[in-house]
Amino acid sequence: MINRLVPNLAQRVFGTLFLIATFTLFIYSYGFIDFNLTLSSNPVFLNIIAPLQHLVYFDRPLSAQLYLAIFVALFVFYCVTVSLCLPCRQAGQCKSFPWKLFLLIIGILIISYPMLSYDVFNYMFHSKILWFYHANPHTIAPQEFTNDLWLRFMRWVHTPSAYGPIFTAIESPAYLLGIGKFVPTLYLMKATMAAFFVWVIYLVGKLEGVRAQLLLAFNPFLLLELVVNAHNDAVMIVFLLYALYLRKNKQLKFSFLSLALSIGVKYITALTLPLYLIRNPKYKNLFVTLILLLPVLFSPGRFQPWYLVWSLIPAALINTSWSRLWIMLTSISGLIYYIPFVATGFWNNSISFVSAILYLPIILTTIYYYCRIYRLKNILPTSAKWSK
Repeated sequence: MINRLVPNLAQRVFGTLFLIATFTLFIYSYGFIDFNLTLSSNPVFLNIIAPLQHLVYFDRPLSAQLYLAIFVALFVFYCVTVSLCLPCRQAGQCKSFPWKLFLLIIGILIISYPMLSYDVFNYMFHSKILWFYHANPHTIAPQEFTNDLWLRFMRWVHTPSAYGPIFTAIESPAYLLGIGKFVPTLYLMKATMAAFFVWVIYLVGKLEGVRAQLLLAFNPFLLLELVVNAHNDAVMIVFLLYALYLRKNKQLKFSFLSLALSIGVKYITALTLPLYLIRNPKYKNLFVTLILLLPVLFSPGRFQPWYLVWSLIPAALINTSWSRLWIMLTSISGLIYYIPFVATGFWNNSISFVSAILYLPIILTTIYYYCRIYRLKNILPTSAKWSK
């Protein structure tokens, strides 16, 4: 009885701590509001936001320390929560995915400010081009609409939409449901991206089980990129995962259709087409992970941290100790990438710094892998098994 109660108590304690850290991140995110953007003119709201903006924009060293403290706390609680909930442990521990805790965290982060990316504003403007200006966002850049007030706080306004038509169809309802108003459209767009992340976690559970779900769902890096910053990579990945799920269930035609939808969101997943030539599911997952990682590794000069999402999610399906280690190390690297910007306000990371972000997790994981192999061959008895 005690063995059952202690893990449950620990899960509740660390789940509560995770929520507290998540709420702290939610508050901190509003310090990044662009000075050209007014979410609300309510005096109470402005009085709360002003000191947060001062912290983020005028006391950057302290802001960087707070950023580091929040994500160190989140990562510690993430590791403990995952270890407590692993279904392969004692019978009294969590055997099912904690959806209530996960959805509560998602709900808090949906209403956070996209603190380290302006991409969600571009999604919104693409929808505005389509529905308000009745133009094609794939051929006309936002800067063509010079009198639009939204341009004051946007970035990358000189290029048309870089995404496929499927994503345009997915992102555009948020503008319609928001009645063209900025604030409701922003949170509806964030809710749309978050919903696809929830779908990702559901499909990962169908493909590989609770352990893989836990590894991704509470990952602070994925929560930052896919819910706080609301990047659209979860939309691309969810159709790829569904293609894998349908292929696993021998529904080849629908699997091809799902992969085509993924390519229609972001064209990068066209590289995964050879997966249909691979029969072994583990090799299939390894191939998808590697093929989506290689373009990032070979172009560090164009690196953006959310590109790591492409390979992090399918890596959870490999379900080995080295793949789990790589996911954690790469997630830490992705969070470290933002520290110089938070501390200085400039995106001036050197190529050596970016290379360390990309290659160090791979090097450390490789060392770990070969150490485990060496240990198996030279230390453990021949009858010992290496548990995944």
